[in-house]
Amino acid sequence: MALVFYCRVSSLDQNLSRQIERAHQVHADKIFTDKISGKNLNRPGLKSMLNYLREGDTLEVVSLDRLSRDYNDLKEFVQLLRKSKVKLIVDDLPQAHTNNELVDQFMLDMMIQLMGFVAQNEREKIRERQAQGIKLAKAKGVYKGGTIKYGRNSKDPKNRLIWETVVNMLKSNNYSISAIARKVGISRQQIYRIKKREELTKSQEETTNGI
Repeated sequence: MALVFYCRVSSLDQNLSRQIERAHQVHADKIFTDKISGKNLNRPGLKSMLNYLREGDTLEVVSLDRLSRDYNDLKEFVQLLRKSKVKLIVDDLPQAHTNNELVDQFMLDMMIQLMGFVAQNEREKIRERQAQGIKLAKAKGVYKGGTIKYGRNSKDPKNRLIWETVVNMLKSNNYSISAIARKVGISRQQIYRIKKREELTKSQEETTNGI
């Protein structure tokens, strides 16, 4: 049974030394590291660690956010460890200082739920601030709505070319929506959105010109 220690910082210019020092203090048998964001579980060090872990091993981290900053990913990861019968020790949780497995699991679950609550609360605050910003922009007459990815004024030349190709193929009436999607490499839903916008623009132009 091995003691595995996982260390992570968010960028290449940050230092792993404090976490690695802790790994040496607890005499870890194996250390895995990443210098990458914790926004998801797609990390080379983490993947290598998961391939290394075996039933009966113990995984230790200095804090939960070293594993992930995303609530759903963290919950999924902990469930995976339990399924694999790998014990998780988190240094800054009380669970690291008890010998009762049920208490340890309870403390860990409670902390994960708390992280989920904080994350959800922050998302709601962001949406509220966005709504307030849009309302203020509309009041000032400067709100322009969301950015259109594929359109005449798209910032990316490639996306402008895709829009132009789609519009020309739609005008020809020789291609199905599925055929156009395959040709330009975007979803049918995007083709329908482009088509709807073009039809709306045409209708507005005809109304303006009195047609």
